[in-house]
Amino acid sequence: MKTKFNTRSMVLLGLLTAIVVVFSLTPIGSIPVGPLVITLNIIPIAIAAIALGPIGGAIMGAIFGIFSFLQCFGIGVLSTMGAATLEISPVLTFIQRVIPRTLDGFLVGLIFLGISKLKSLRAYYIITGIVTGAFSLALFLSVMLLICYDKNGKYSMNEKMYSLMTSHGLIAYICICIFLLGFTIGYMIVSSKKLTKLQVACAISGFSAAILNTIFFMSALVLLFGNTDYMREKMAGRNPLLYIVVSVGINALFEMVLSTVLTTFIGNALFKAKLIQTPENLKD
Repeated sequence: MKTKFNTRSMVLLGLLTAIVVVFSLTPIGSIPVGPLVITLNIIPIAIAAIALGPIGGAIMGAIFGIFSFLQCFGIGVLSTMGAATLEISPVLTFIQRVIPRTLDGFLVGLIFLGISKLKSLRAYYIITGIVTGAFSLALFLSVMLLICYDKNGKYSMNEKMYSLMTSHGLIAYICICIFLLGFTIGYMIVSSKKLTKLQVACAISGFSAAILNTIFFMSALVLLFGNTDYMREKMAGRNPLLYIVVSVGINALFEMVLSTVLTTFIGNALFKAKLIQTPENLKD
């Protein structure tokens, strides 16, 4: 599927940009949770990637990233974390805010493009199973962190949860079982024709937009600011991976749920209304 930036595409890009602006400059698109924010701006990125391909997704991701950077200055919804990193280095803050979102949109476009070229139904079933398995794992960990939250404990967990998360063997077995259960459920739902190939493609793109945004954003934060006093105080010399998982667990869960559901609904509606062309292999 080749992206053609015709008048209709430019109008769609303009509408999505307007949504990002509204989400960024008003509380509508951001739900503050401590120093982090649950953002709805990943949804326009996913829609742009689906409708306009990797380039369209990258453009929308860059727009989101720029407005995310402006939030560090208090333009729109203030990002307390962004304000803190801005004092350390405006250049690194710009990189950390813009590059991950641009890469996110580009890769989601490639993911949708790759799925749209699949001809094997079994491949759809397997990919859906993998995504639902990963979602189930994120759901399990997030719920456990929510139940066992302790603001005075290690990584904001009570002692029992901390022991489980650092048990290596036990937590690995639990995660494998949760993933396999989610994989089986997802595989069965799609193979029973409860979802169309188009809906599956949109759902996977929405899920990918959320999880990649979280991975890239937090990884950039640790890589660029890990040696600063700000991050040392937050991590307290602890495992960076565990810090990321615990810090964004609940946030990432909500973002994945909203992005997956809304991207599926909006993307499917745009295709059905023929506002964007449906890839040949996704036509049922």
